[in-house]
Amino acid sequence: MTNRTETDGGESSAESPPTDGSPDDSGRGPDDSGRRSDDSDRLPDDPDRRRVLGYAGLAALAGTGVAGAWYASRPEPDAEPGDGTDEGDDTDGSEDPVEAPDDEVPAVVTRYAPDLYFGALEKWYPTDPRPYVVETDAGAVVDGFTALDEYSAAFRETGTPPAPTVFYNVVEAAPGVDAVQYWLYSAFDQFTVNFHWHDWELLQVFVDRESGDPILLSASAHSRASPNNEFLEPEIPDGSRPGILSEVGSHSSASEVNGLVPSFERLPVGDLVSDVTNDAIDVSAALRAPFAYGLPRDEGARLPFVLPELDGSPLHEHPSLSIERSDLIDERVTVGSWRGLPTPPEDLPLREPGLVIAHPDSAVDADATYALEPLAPLGDEIDDFVGPQLSFEFAIPGFVEDALASHITSVGIPWEQERFADPLSDVTDPAHRRQIDGAEPDGLSNRVVGRVRQLRAGTAGALDGVTDGAADAVADVAGVSLFSLPTELAVRLASEDPTATVTRGGVFEYLRVEPGPHLLVANGPGIAPVASRFVHEGGLARVGGDGELAVVASEDAGWIRGDGRETDGIERVRVVEDYAGVVYDGEPVETDRFAVAVHREGRYTVEVVDRAGVRGAYRVTPDSFDENGEAVRERVETGKAALVRTLRDELDELYALAASLAPDDEDDDSENETDEDRDRDRTASDPVLDGISRARESAAGAVDAAESGEERAADDRLSAATSSLWDVRDAFLTDDQAGYSDAAVEAIDPKALAGIDRANDAIDADL
Repeated sequence: MTNRTETDGGESSAESPPTDGSPDDSGRGPDDSGRRSDDSDRLPDDPDRRRVLGYAGLAALAGTGVAGAWYASRPEPDAEPGDGTDEGDDTDGSEDPVEAPDDEVPAVVTRYAPDLYFGALEKWYPTDPRPYVVETDAGAVVDGFTALDEYSAAFRETGTPPAPTVFYNVVEAAPGVDAVQYWLYSAFDQFTVNFHWHDWELLQVFVDRESGDPILLSASAHSRASPNNEFLEPEIPDGSRPGILSEVGSHSSASEVNGLVPSFERLPVGDLVSDVTNDAIDVSAALRAPFAYGLPRDEGARLPFVLPELDGSPLHEHPSLSIERSDLIDERVTVGSWRGLPTPPEDLPLREPGLVIAHPDSAVDADATYALEPLAPLGDEIDDFVGPQLSFEFAIPGFVEDALASHITSVGIPWEQERFADPLSDVTDPAHRRQIDGAEPDGLSNRVVGRVRQLRAGTAGALDGVTDGAADAVADVAGVSLFSLPTELAVRLASEDPTATVTRGGVFEYLRVEPGPHLLVANGPGIAPVASRFVHEGGLARVGGDGELAVVASEDAGWIRGDGRETDGIERVRVVEDYAGVVYDGEPVETDRFAVAVHREGRYTVEVVDRAGVRGAYRVTPDSFDENGEAVRERVETGKAALVRTLRDELDELYALAASLAPDDEDDDSENETDEDRDRDRTASDPVLDGISRARESAAGAVDAAESGEERAADDRLSAATSSLWDVRDAFLTDDQAGYSDAAVEAIDPKALAGIDRANDAIDADL
């Protein structure tokens, strides 16, 4: 499942740099080496706009107010050389801070130093990396093995987080606006989609320089491709400070603003505001949600962790490490192999609150306090962060067997990241960005979203293929429905720079997705993987059936596999369950071949479009799967014959549905009639059943004509089928709706209309 890749090589990182070569959350620079660049590489292009700020001593500026407490006035532009003005300084008349004594923390940094809330299962708290520096020929490096071993040993011995530390850095973000950065280092990261050494996370507090008031809180999410959790114009009264909720294992964070700690509220709760002000978007036609990274803790979701492996061994058994199993995430929420489980684990404990670590001046009841130290000295004391990278293997369903694709993470160094000198590059909500400097970067609107649900047996879940009013009517005939995920899934977006995230309530959200072709894969323990190719046109894109994807437990999975290489190819595949609705919609992962996992108890129409744009379709029912759970179509065909065969089969299903919902025949007292005679009489006396029956006969005749090459005859029979289906719809317009209940009409009528559409498509298609 995992493999070792040296820091200087391997595939693209999960948090890999953007295509323009600038560094990002991964901390890797343009050369992907993981090495710290020299000063010229990391200086901003406009040093007057993006200069790193120093601060004047508090005693010298006492009594000058909040803003004056951390800024000293800059000399006038006409000052003579030698009077304190740097020769050649490009002065704009604005205030310019001067350096503060080394042992004093600027007042604004202390004011907004956050309270840190962790989960009960957390293992790697923010610490100081300098004790793990090793001198090598390459310089002073923080060694991953040393850091993990020594940190774990110290934690195990004392039972308290070793050397809790938060590093600060302050950068001018825009004229009159400064970003106070709080950097948190963890020796290791064990999450569900990746694991790696040296994890740096960031909280940025954007502050109005004149008033000292906070403008925006931006808490770093899982990667540059994930939206941050942000809060615009937070109210942080005197005596309180920002709260940060850290996700177990990944250490991605969310701001705690509404006072309901230690939980993360994506939406308002009662009279309380939510903990984010990120804009809401339509994830699918049925779901609207804030575009913000989710913390499964506190949202009622369960998240399985993967046991990290290196060189084929779990980390706690690796000969180069001395850690113990108890040093890793609790076994209760850890799975050794996702692919070996028949069903998703449903007994994982929910997240619980754990330790609180705060600034010494904080008023919260903290379990420990952290040291607040400047980040700048680390750049002089540490040349690199080194150690192997670990990968997570994503299974991608292919026509014959699943392929594997690695998702590799890398070490990160704050001063090599774009946001270190340009803090606005890490503001991910377009409205928030506009509020600070008026800019509207294109990448902030290039989003990809969707929701994943599980297809399970029974009708207790959602039936998207019918209206709400018809759900009860079809309960006895529907075989499957859509349920919320019992555990969250991992979702990988593969393009030039692959990245992965986890779902939140089944929802996944990606930011800064470059226009062009992409492959999306969803994996989970005990889940048959789903994959779909799509082309992102820019703006907001919804993957799958208008933002909806369905997965199925491995033990329930039936694989629909289609091959169009010997026919006219396959450009697109859409799988629709009769009552659950669209369960797959996308381009095939392989050229002209596809594999889609569905529940074997469902009844599906597989719709395809070939490379010439011609439509085709065929039916898959529980009887279609062999003993291995395979429904293989070696030659996927398009055109008239394929469509009329599908229409015939769909009308058979429609007749069975209508018969199950038809009004009882109270006059039927002919005990001597056979079942066949009784059905015939019932059909003749029921305009709905009669119309569907006549449409079935016409569709069967159209199949014979199409397979014989008689195009005109086939079209005539199809026209007759549509006429009969219109008779069915007209029967529902009578005063008594032909005796059918409202729920029955809502169940039957849309499918009659769908049959008319299918017949018209077949008429328009060539043989």
